[in-house]
Amino acid sequence: MTEKGIALVTGGAGGIGAEIVRRLAGDGYHVVAADHNEALAAEVASGVGGSAVGIDITDANSVDQAFETVLDQHGRLDILVNAAGIHLQKLVVDTTPEEWDRIQSVNARGPFLTCRAAARTMMRAERGRIVNIITRLNFGNPYSSAYISSKNALWGLTQCLAVELASYGITVNGVAPGHVGPGTGMEKQFREKADKLGLSWEAFEAQVLKTIPVGRWCRPADVAAAVSYVVSPEASFVTGELINVTGGFVGYGIAPPKEARFGRDAD
Repeated sequence: MTEKGIALVTGGAGGIGAEIVRRLAGDGYHVVAADHNEALAAEVASGVGGSAVGIDITDANSVDQAFETVLDQHGRLDILVNAAGIHLQKLVVDTTPEEWDRIQSVNARGPFLTCRAAARTMMRAERGRIVNIITRLNFGNPYSSAYISSKNALWGLTQCLAVELASYGITVNGVAPGHVGPGTGMEKQFREKADKLGLSWEAFEAQVLKTIPVGRWCRPADVAAAVSYVVSPEASFVTGELINVTGGFVGYGIAPPKEARFGRDAD
């Protein structure tokens, strides 16, 4: 066991979750990558000296068993990061009840179960950090109703837990990525959305980047850096907050051209 403690990251087999595993390991934690694909999670974790555990976050027994395994092996749990999640690109009128329920089960019920298990352990220790990966795209957005609804539910859970656990020395925060783009698991979803909107990838990407003042896609490393901060000792007074990692994205605003910036040509 390392001096800093034990962190468990759901969805740790790939994408943002895997990057968080690597970042927290670099920060000095022993990181347990938890995923339904235990073999892939083990591959990610072994690369940074961590470990892995299989988990179905939608199943209460599986969650409890995974947490018991972590406690049996390491004796403590200091950090939980809920990075597991799935998406669905469909209009409301085309979404089946089964599809809706599946999204809610993974994105809302799953974190409820893992937060509950972590909180019970952390309350006994009177310390801990819980971080839920939510979304900044939490407004009216076509083809995303099931996903956005589930993430808004997770944000509500985050705020309630922050108040319930504050007196135990446990902080609970959300980290909200903006548009996580090419080279990640989100690229496939964005390409599907471009197709549904009748746009080429180049045209779709140009439209998206116009809404991001920094002028580039969000990277998994950007999200992992925010997680690294909110689990640190320096963030002990930060709880119930949503940390936006969006490059300035606040809706559909378009950044002004460089020549329009105040003071650019000032003497």
